[in-house]
Amino acid sequence: MAVLTACDASAKSQPSFAHTPSTASSLVASSPTLPPTSATQSTSGSTSPPVSLSQSAASAKKLQQEAVQVIRDYYSAINRRDYQQAYSAWERDTAAGQQSFEQFRQGFASTASTAVEVGEADRLDGAAGSVYIQIPVTITAITTNGTRQRFRGSYILRRVNDIPGSTSEQRRWHLHSANITQVN
Repeated sequence: MAVLTACDASAKSQPSFAHTPSTASSLVASSPTLPPTSATQSTSGSTSPPVSLSQSAASAKKLQQEAVQVIRDYYSAINRRDYQQAYSAWERDTAAGQQSFEQFRQGFASTASTAVEVGEADRLDGAAGSVYIQIPVTITAITTNGTRQRFRGSYILRRVNDIPGSTSEQRRWHLHSANITQVN
């Protein structure tokens, strides 16, 4: 079983749709763990979406849907070969976001197509002025030579809270990390 790593340019076995050239294995941008929740966060083990006492369930649901859409848009951009859009989905201070655009683009050189199935998003978690969410995915990639590859795991996305002084770019969801493993 291979682990997918979008940020490890030295990896020898990357899936064709990861961010480094080669065929087959990993896409981990940074640590896949969520930061600890703050005192204003829901800390129960439930899957309820509230991120703070002041945030409504409808607002949390909207944030979850926006995060899921980032993942869908990411794979749509890859399929259109719009690697600039896909690259911009990653936070710049993550390992995947710090690789050059050319390194990122070359990671898809052997990719003919991808499809992503998005699972149910976890509840929102907050820390230090940010909101995090973990979203499970199943990815199917077809290489340029026709090989089918299947991966499962999750992405963690992050955005800055709606606080005075934050920019619209900071309040947009970004891919923060991934923990994806090849399953075939």
